[in-house]
Amino acid sequence: MPQLASDPALTQTSVQATDLLVFLRPVLNAQNTVTGYEPCNITANNFAVSVVALGLLQLGQTLPTKAPEGGGLWMNGDVFAYSAMTGTASGMPLSPQALAASLAALLAASPTMGAGTNFNGFQNNAGVATQVDDGK
Repeated sequence: MPQLASDPALTQTSVQATDLLVFLRPVLNAQNTVTGYEPCNITANNFAVSVVALGLLQLGQTLPTKAPEGGGLWMNGDVFAYSAMTGTASGMPLSPQALAASLAALLAASPTMGAGTNFNGFQNNAGVATQVDDGK
């Protein structure tokens, strides 16, 4: 015996990614007037991805195009960006351990000091970051 969609036995409060959802999509005529509805099917997983994508598009249109005062979410071109603070500083304050790790990584990436390096900037002078003006 067929069941009606309004049958309480069919009511669910959650979905699984593989569930097939049925919905009605409006059919529009040349004047953009709804003339009826056609049934459509979509998996719950694809439905969720579609809803999130639509939500992100809508959210992106409401965000500022530069980091807001005091930090927050903003659009950096076509990319979502988050700034914890603005002004002359950006990013999060580093713990002493994180600062030490960052400085060690910077030192390791710096060129080794030596005669004829001809490099202006910071160099690794036997484990000490040394600023060189003319590479000599």
